[in-house]
Amino acid sequence: MNKLTLTEKVLSLQLPVGSYCVLAGGAMLFYGLREQTQDIDLHINEQAFAFLLQTQNVRTLNEERRHYAIGEDVEMYVVPSETIVYEVRDGVCVQTAEEILALKKRLGREKDAADIEVLIGYIHACKGE
Repeated sequence: MNKLTLTEKVLSLQLPVGSYCVLAGGAMLFYGLREQTQDIDLHINEQAFAFLLQTQNVRTLNEERRHYAIGEDVEMYVVPSETIVYEVRDGVCVQTAEEILALKKRLGREKDAADIEVLIGYIHACKGE
């Protein structure tokens, strides 16, 4: 999915600013570091989750990990509000580039190696290094 489709899907959830953020590959679309992503991964807080339970068909993927889904391409993790680190880009709350980098390094997946290099270059360029 491209940035426009992702934006439309996220905004259609009608979540308040700061109650969620788009993670990882989806967030990279908003920095111009990717053109496509497979799905939408979100961090959402308790209030956003309660709202979505009333307005969407939410499926449980892993109750212990607080991992849920809407449809075939939106996955979300319920997390404490203070752990949602975001910036607003084009009206959407997205994970900061530094947070994406930290997440991808922490996951340590081979498939993230190229994203890690792109993110490091982007962050250095933004700092003028």
